[in-house]
Amino acid sequence: MVEDMGASTNLKLISSDKEGFNTLQGGGASQFDVLVLDNQWAQRNAKADTIVPLRREEYPAAQEGTIIEKFNWPYQTFGFDGEQWAIAPRWGWEGMGYNDDEVELADLESEGYAAVWDGDYKAMAADAPTSVIPLVMQQIFDLDENPMAIEVSDSRLETLEETLVEMFNSVEAVHQGAAALRQAMLEGNAEIVLGVGNFELSQLAAEGFDWAKVIAPPEAGGWFWTEGLCLVNNPDLNRDLANEFINACLSPEGQRSICWDGESKGAPANTAAFDAFSEEEQKTIMMYKDKGFEAADEILSGLDQYLISPQQEQWTEIWERAKARSDL
Repeated sequence: MVEDMGASTNLKLISSDKEGFNTLQGGGASQFDVLVLDNQWAQRNAKADTIVPLRREEYPAAQEGTIIEKFNWPYQTFGFDGEQWAIAPRWGWEGMGYNDDEVELADLESEGYAAVWDGDYKAMAADAPTSVIPLVMQQIFDLDENPMAIEVSDSRLETLEETLVEMFNSVEAVHQGAAALRQAMLEGNAEIVLGVGNFELSQLAAEGFDWAKVIAPPEAGGWFWTEGLCLVNNPDLNRDLANEFINACLSPEGQRSICWDGESKGAPANTAAFDAFSEEEQKTIMMYKDKGFEAADEILSGLDQYLISPQQEQWTEIWERAKARSDL
């Protein structure tokens, strides 16, 4: 896509939002014009002055209102100090993956995420505390709020740790990468996987393994993530060219490229691009009740926005401590 625009590029692939943030804070802002980040990292970068605010009139998709309503301008997660700092190109949702040939859906609907540590199915989990812990909290606590938006009591943190020990004792393994979890499902070593969603498992569906499904249990729910395209606070920012690239990403052709071509697939944020995908491709990406992109509002209404928890450091410590205490 970049080659078609006739632009030379300096591309840096980052392994995490934190790495991107540190790169710009460490003097890298002068090397880049566009940053791709997730969720509240737009706010963190805005506060650190590593990115600059966007102007709605520079993005036809925002101006014409074709971005999915949940993410359309102004989108609170990308907002800070009365400005908008990112625009969404794609999104996805997280919960529990399962093999529909081996697992009774009714069991998952009734047990929720507890099916992972109840031991009835071969289970694995993503080795990702900030992905898995919100799901576990949704399962074991009666919360009226997004678990990532609040601080819970010490007694609840203790309950969380004991539940994680139970989970680690029950699962076959934990893996950091999506590829390893997909392979475990392919080899029959995992029938259910906690902490994954359509982004991690849609490649299985794309390869014809239609038993690969994802669920956010009705009582517990799940969460959704949003990528954001930002303008870097580069003293020599080529704003016109950077915005041309961003708008190319939001075009039907760009949306198809970034949402379908990779092994991990996301859903397009621009509704004007929906027709660039076949009905089957839409179902493959969404992995939701055999529905296509038209189900976006339906699924988003039952999920929490991914946030950076105020207790994230404690979560990580609890995760590692529980893992060390377990038989994993």
